[in-house]
Amino acid sequence: MDEDAAADPDAAADSSSADSSSADTAAADSSAADTASADTAAADTSSADTSSADTSEPPGPVAVSERHWRLVFADEFTGKREGDARDAYCFDDLAPQCHIWPGGDTHHCDRSDKDYQDYYPPTKANLVAALKLVDPETDYDAMTRREVEVLYGQVLRERLQHLDKCTWTLYEMVNWMATDYHGQWSARFDPTQVEVDPAGKGYLRLSATYAPVEYDCIFGGVLGGPNCQIYAFADGVLVRDVHYWVDPNPAWPGVYYAPVDGACPHGGTYGGVNCQILAFADGVLEESGVDYWVDIDPQWPGVYYANRPYRCRNNIDYGPLVFRNLTCPVLDGGVMSYAFSNRGWVDEGGVSHGRGHMQQHGRFEAKARIPKGVGAFPAVWLMPESGGWPYDGGEIDIMEARDAADEVYHTYHNGKCYDPETEVQIEATDSRDCDDKGGTSTHLSKGFTIKERARDEFWKRDHLFAVEWVGDRLDYYINDVHTGTVRVGTEGRIDEDAPAHLATFDGDDFPFRPFYWILNHSTWVPEAHWETFGPQVHAIDYVRSYVLCGSDPLEYCPDGGAFVEGEGCHLGGAVYDSPCAPAHRECVNGGVRAGRRCRVWDIAAGTLHSGVEYWTDVDPARAGVYYAASSGSCPHGGTLEGESCRVIAMPGDVLESGIDYVVDRGPAPPGVYYIPDFLD
Repeated sequence: MDEDAAADPDAAADSSSADSSSADTAAADSSAADTASADTAAADTSSADTSSADTSEPPGPVAVSERHWRLVFADEFTGKREGDARDAYCFDDLAPQCHIWPGGDTHHCDRSDKDYQDYYPPTKANLVAALKLVDPETDYDAMTRREVEVLYGQVLRERLQHLDKCTWTLYEMVNWMATDYHGQWSARFDPTQVEVDPAGKGYLRLSATYAPVEYDCIFGGVLGGPNCQIYAFADGVLVRDVHYWVDPNPAWPGVYYAPVDGACPHGGTYGGVNCQILAFADGVLEESGVDYWVDIDPQWPGVYYANRPYRCRNNIDYGPLVFRNLTCPVLDGGVMSYAFSNRGWVDEGGVSHGRGHMQQHGRFEAKARIPKGVGAFPAVWLMPESGGWPYDGGEIDIMEARDAADEVYHTYHNGKCYDPETEVQIEATDSRDCDDKGGTSTHLSKGFTIKERARDEFWKRDHLFAVEWVGDRLDYYINDVHTGTVRVGTEGRIDEDAPAHLATFDGDDFPFRPFYWILNHSTWVPEAHWETFGPQVHAIDYVRSYVLCGSDPLEYCPDGGAFVEGEGCHLGGAVYDSPCAPAHRECVNGGVRAGRRCRVWDIAAGTLHSGVEYWTDVDPARAGVYYAASSGSCPHGGTLEGESCRVIAMPGDVLESGIDYVVDRGPAPPGVYYIPDFLD
């Protein structure tokens, strides 16, 4: 295991290898019982580089209590604040915003943006495939394309009514991160796979769902077995304004067009009257890039192309036909907080407030429950406001997971420039500058693989994934247990053909631009199959961004007074909370720390059974969890005591987090307890 990934000396052992054999059995978490120390040798994957250990002697991991942070951005995914003018616009007035990477601003996902129609026209079949997941009963065949578009927009506005659309922009594009599976089917991002559920503590749900598209000869012609046959092309389909045709006479197979001054300027051979073409090179059709050929069998005159799927990942076409790639049947959800310039909120004073959230340096954390399933590939990561990948700005992966959710990855990506002849590093501002100086760019990365301590813990429970980015250093955490560090001197992984001495991170290898959030679900290895695929849901409770508090007393106590660690700001005999605080090792699934356990006094409505409010009696003689009886009975378990129902113990998985909660009946204080996902 990398020396940088050693456990926080002040805190719990590394979650990837913690031994909980000494856990408090009064509230033992059955799902965490199997915690024999997990193998944390960093497996080499294409997603998370886990190369050789760093053997230098720099400072060890930073204890969470040594840094104080001030919250500057948060989204709890609980919907709008009533009476807030900004939220009224960002939640109600602004249509869901979508983006087609890599350029430009956003457009309305519901296709009400007429300016973008010519650039990005998805087919009716693609829209119907997405709508059928939400409403399978509607007769879409009887609807026109425009009617389908209108319905699609209505569905999006309903599903995304609780999304802060001033902060989050949705992806609507081919999923460049997804694996192309057997049969050449893969994924595309679709905004229908994003939904905010504000109930209880609130969740952003990003799904991956199989949505097959019915298609025929999408580039024209008629279906003839495995191929599509064309007898004529419209003007401008091949070379603009040239009319082509197929001679139906079997003796004259080929595609024809009229010559110009006895020559064939657009290819083919001159046959005395017309120009004859027997085969087209790949990509000759200006809008499709399809390989067409002429069948010279006199029984089958015509021009043909293969009626087979495109490879989704290898057909990243951001032009008009991006959504005519009809064989990307897995729909994925993804959002980003990039600060687009259009459609920001303007307050009553006429001041324009930008969209999105981007930040350089700080603590970035997301509380999430990752999906389980073959092919699942959820991610929480940061990308820079500008620059190519990865050399121009870097990539910070706070959490990636794959397969059956038994391990997660932290990875930092960047790059270097070097002279291919001398192997000497070249100082370059970005990859273009590297090219201009005659250099070669190479990918440099460092990753950590964190295996689960207990069976299925990553997908049954919420976990807090975080990175602290301070200067030339990145510290990764899971539930505030230190899991890895990348800093100056760390040995990373570099391209095989690059000089080995460039694999060490130096001060120039760390990000220097503001970064934005990306939250998404995707599909990766191992290969899934459409018959058994999903649906899968990546559920995110919240995201938060903090800035590091410095040494200025006014930063800790803006209203004056003296800051006292663990207490707050003392001012004139009173104490008030400081905006600066350490990253406490919170009870990720609710409650407050009580020694080795987390203690819960009340449980929000809907957390156990939907719409039911539970509470804990503070009287030690009446230890238990209670809820109001219904007509003198206890429909949700427990025993009737007066007008309430009392539950002494709740089985595992009854809470949405999948944790076993136990009522402590003494001698400890009354309450509901559970063992958290980390140990002291």
